[in-house]
Amino acid sequence: MNWLLKDTPSLFTDLYELTMAQVYFSNKINATASFEVTVRKLPVNWGFFVMAGLAEIKAYFEAFRFSDEDVKFLKSLGLFSDEFLRFLRTLKPDVQVRALPEGTVFFPNEPVLEVTGPMIIAQILESYVLNILGFSIIEASLGARFVTAANGIPMMEFGLRRSQSPVSSLRAARGAQIAGFGSTSNLFASRLLDLKPSGTMAHSFVEIHDCEENAFENFIKCYGPKSILLIDTYDPVEGIKKAASVARAALANNGIKISGIRIDSGDILELTKFARNHFTAAGLDFIKIFASGNMDEFRIAKLLEDGAEIDGFGVGTSFVVSHYAPDIDIIYKLVEYDGRQVFKTSPQKETLGGRKTILRIKEDYFRRDIVKDFDPASHDLLKEFHQAEDIGIIKARLQAELALFKEEIKRISNPAQYQVDFQLTAK
Repeated sequence: MNWLLKDTPSLFTDLYELTMAQVYFSNKINATASFEVTVRKLPVNWGFFVMAGLAEIKAYFEAFRFSDEDVKFLKSLGLFSDEFLRFLRTLKPDVQVRALPEGTVFFPNEPVLEVTGPMIIAQILESYVLNILGFSIIEASLGARFVTAANGIPMMEFGLRRSQSPVSSLRAARGAQIAGFGSTSNLFASRLLDLKPSGTMAHSFVEIHDCEENAFENFIKCYGPKSILLIDTYDPVEGIKKAASVARAALANNGIKISGIRIDSGDILELTKFARNHFTAAGLDFIKIFASGNMDEFRIAKLLEDGAEIDGFGVGTSFVVSHYAPDIDIIYKLVEYDGRQVFKTSPQKETLGGRKTILRIKEDYFRRDIVKDFDPASHDLLKEFHQAEDIGIIKARLQAELALFKEEIKRISNPAQYQVDFQLTAK
């Protein structure tokens, strides 16, 4: 799952990771170190995060090595000794990882991943680990917000063309999959993730035909009951009427029940109500109504609150770029070196030293988390990580966990703050 990389991933690191590593190497500073990943704060209107990205972390560790070409490039920089470069050629990510399993809900300042191993390799892994986890967590968390807003109505991910890169589109699709989206328009993601592909037609398809009716008829001839007709190329109300007329003819002449229509613009609320009433009056109750076009979690929630007649949502730009929260303050910080706790005290960037355990207290629902000193005998949320889990297990975990949090924690706007108690014996 080193998505679209054509070379070794070791150079996906920042220069200072290697300049520090050479000093460590030269001075034999390479005892066991523990680094932990945390996120400092929630974005505005977010009540929780969802852990994701471990499958790609595993693939990164397996593929990690400094190739001859990597070393040749590093040598050209004039910064590194031949002895250190020979050392890099032998370097492997011989580390132990503890992590929240994917699909676990978590909160600010809780450790979500811990890397323990020789100082040099544990440090070098920082940059790409954060690159993988940061956006993976964003998309799984945002996906859960979309699914919560949709309240059981199916979700489809349509964002490939607006994502910032092919890799980000794949991380977005997997985040959607973890959250419970049923499909993606991205065929590469569909194949890679075993996620159902979905799609309809573009406005250009309608435009090249003499009229909407011919466009709809030709599409139905090819795809039969799988047909979903895009009705808003010209006049959405007239498009709904023409779709009904063509659908009625397909049913009468060939026994075909088309799947539905898609509305991508206009007054979605009123158009979906009109479509439902029109289809019912025409004896076409089987036609589903799908809505897309600038959908975000707030708009989805408002449409349903106002009584929109929608059977499925297609979401693109606002999801794949996480429009309202395009980044999170995710950090990878040293917490222990050679058995000694370490920490930062710089203003607004303090860290908490020492390895940690997270306990989740449950009665009828989850009431609070406790972050305490590492206790290997406890029911720690952080688990030893060796292999990626099946996506079905991850999805089920997230659904089960969300069901046990109070509704106010999951609100789309102004969520309540979940209680996290830090009970550490040292800073």
